[in-house]
Amino acid sequence: MNHAPQDGIDDEPDTAVAALAHLGAILGPVIPWLVWLARRGDDRWAAREAATATNFGLLVLVAFMIATAVREFVPLVAFLGTLGQLAVLVVAVVLCYQAFRTVRRGLSATYPYDIKVVRTQ
Repeated sequence: MNHAPQDGIDDEPDTAVAALAHLGAILGPVIPWLVWLARRGDDRWAAREAATATNFGLLVLVAFMIATAVREFVPLVAFLGTLGQLAVLVVAVVLCYQAFRTVRRGLSATYPYDIKVVRTQ
């Protein structure tokens, strides 16, 4: 039995868009933020997931900027800044990929570290 949505309204959450937001957080907060802006009125679940991904993307951006500042402005331990940059990149890829897989299964994803900049409702 095929249940077509009534009046163009679909009750199923859009897992593909939410998963795209989590993958986009690897590159920074812009892609998840755009997904959040596009979906915040239509699909609350996808908007909440995009807000979570945006917050994590901002955290990754701040951590990468701190590691870059250490690399550029503290010459005696500049290698620690480089290691920090690599660590931030690896952690971001792993955590965003895990969140992507979780969201594709229809579950909500969480990150171990989070800052609340975009409200998740």
